[in-house]
Amino acid sequence: MKVTIVNQKKKNKQRSLIYSIILLVLGIFLTFNSSGVLNTIFNIMGILVILFGIYRFFVYYRLKSQLKVDDSSILMSAIMSILFGVLIILLSNILTTTIQIVTGIWLLFVGISRLSEADITNIKDKRNLIAVIGAAIIILLGLYTIFSENVLFVALGIILIIYSILDIINYIRFAK
Repeated sequence: MKVTIVNQKKKNKQRSLIYSIILLVLGIFLTFNSSGVLNTIFNIMGILVILFGIYRFFVYYRLKSQLKVDDSSILMSAIMSILFGVLIILLSNILTTTIQIVTGIWLLFVGISRLSEADITNIKDKRNLIAVIGAAIIILLGLYTIFSENVLFVALGIILIIYSILDIINYIRFAK
């Protein structure tokens, strides 16, 4: 009985290491190619929606042939799913760019609103200086997001990298 528990704990630790390596790779991709990751996610979503539409076709034809039921709503949902999936795949670049621009505009709006709330005339006060610097950083991040990479996904990638490295270090440290 005790051997089973020890083996299960060892398997869980190995599984945790594998998950950490996968998250590390995902974090690296998000940090250095967030647009490519988003395109891939949209393509996978499109394929899943197409597969759902194909499944609905099979359901429709099975109902029609076996039960002699002609339910056109199932056929319409199958056709719409396939068309929607194809649209997602074809428009994945536009969707990615839209998310990037909307995120950048949102960051610009937040930065400008914080800058307007800060007392720029009294920068000698540390609180005002910090508020102005913080607002300027948010505005710069918004511009970076619009013209380069989506900063939110890059930040998520960095967080995933840090988490994964810490988890791998813990695995190595406690494996001895």
